[in-house]
Amino acid sequence: MTFCSLRTNSYQTSRGPCGLHWTVPSVRHPGRQLPLRFAVALGILALLAPACAAKKRAAGVGPSAGSSVTGTASPLIGEGGSTATPTTSARPSTPAPATQAPTSPPPTHAPSPPPTHAPSGPPPATAYPIPANFPTALAFAPDGRLFWAERAGTVMVFQNGAPRVFATVSTVTTEAGGGYSERGLLGLAISPTFTADHFVYAFYSDADRTTQHVIRWTDSAGAGTAPTILLTYPSGDDCCHKGGRLAFGPTDGKLYVTLGEEHDAAAAQNTAGPLGKVLRYNPDGTIPADNPIGGNPLWAYGFRNPFGIAISSSGQVALTVNGPTGDAGSPSTGYDTVVYAVVKGGDYQWPDCYGYSHPLAANPCPANLIPPDYSTEASTIVPTGATFVDASGPAGTAGHLVFCTFNSGGMIYSPGSPHGSVGAGPANCRLDIKQGPDHALYFSDTGSIYRQG
Repeated sequence: MTFCSLRTNSYQTSRGPCGLHWTVPSVRHPGRQLPLRFAVALGILALLAPACAAKKRAAGVGPSAGSSVTGTASPLIGEGGSTATPTTSARPSTPAPATQAPTSPPPTHAPSPPPTHAPSGPPPATAYPIPANFPTALAFAPDGRLFWAERAGTVMVFQNGAPRVFATVSTVTTEAGGGYSERGLLGLAISPTFTADHFVYAFYSDADRTTQHVIRWTDSAGAGTAPTILLTYPSGDDCCHKGGRLAFGPTDGKLYVTLGEEHDAAAAQNTAGPLGKVLRYNPDGTIPADNPIGGNPLWAYGFRNPFGIAISSSGQVALTVNGPTGDAGSPSTGYDTVVYAVVKGGDYQWPDCYGYSHPLAANPCPANLIPPDYSTEASTIVPTGATFVDASGPAGTAGHLVFCTFNSGGMIYSPGSPHGSVGAGPANCRLDIKQGPDHALYFSDTGSIYRQG
């Protein structure tokens, strides 16, 4: 058991025990002590990595197909290359968690020429399942192309009948000594004005293991160009609770970013720092004037490790949050939660309370803190990506929030009083899920992307 600390800029993130949990293998297990079943699962993942790489090679995917921040992609288990250093930086004149203004790290080699023909639409139904190397996040462009982020550092796109490398980042998927980690390429989002600006966004852990970034590329016929780091956050020497999910609001056009509290439970209640929060930005990384606190990207706080975010067509924000695993004096398992409608400026309890308002740091649980809409209580499912499904979605899921879990597959959430409930969803929904432009559901596990509907 180790203890860690990090000071980055004006933020202090001191940690308690660096417990193991799952943020989706390097995505996560939010701080959980690693039981035997997870150790077995991680061993299986290590064995699957070569097979996944072979499948990609068989599909004709090569690193020359897209642009890279560093020119290399890190392996599934192991360290990536060095990170390009931004040429300029500026700091917002606010207490905002964003520690850098947009900068453009130069690639270490010239990007490969883009295809000479225009990209096609979505993959045909016969293409599924699509082999993928730990696809942590999925996103669709307005033209129907499917993008996905692979945890080891590659952003892929399926176009013109085959997957290809869109871009790469230099990241890591283990701790410095080779130990368990939840770092990696964790989030992906497409600009709401993609048809005009062609922007693709991602969230990744830097190979320096002290920072994590939101990066943006410009799509050039399937190749990511002009990589620009928009936001940088402290990451530090704790293994876990990275968050790292991205989503754009369809009604406000804003970029939402989730950050875990890095095993520093008190940070989730510190409104001046970025950890344990949902953060909201303009697409260029600046802070909107209508955020709850002026000059601060905070949208909601009091989260342990929010690892799924979905925003409905009406602008409703939902989260999945990984529950406690003995940290901050909490129970050692259980209490994974769903927040069905995040309240602007809301405080969601951690670490004062957990689950359905069970007291922890505060006793009794303060009435002003907002409880989750659903809690697993004593069971552990490890919730991950989520999506709102419209009325034309597959039977049984239409009109619902559907989310993945690493332990138990997909879950279908139904609102209720005083709490919501869940039912079984797609079995292979382990990492992320999105509804496509054809109203079908697309979801991933550690080795493939699937289609339903």
